[in-house]
Amino acid sequence: MSRKAKPDPAKGTYALCISMGMILGLGLGPILGGVLVSVTAGLILGTVAGYFFTHLKRKKHKH
Repeated sequence: MSRKAKPDPAKGTYALCISMGMILGLGLGPILGGVLVSVTAGLILGTVAGYFFTHLKRKKHKH
């Protein structure tokens, strides 16, 4: 018998944070005057936020 693999919630968290960073970067781009710079900064901040949220959850569950 084979077991079904459980979906990894960390992948979903990364995808959500990166997507939100990109959307915020696109929204703030015209206001700040540089769409490419703000989208890139949003992607980087989204990646950092995803990393923070996934590692924060894992630390709490190790008890």
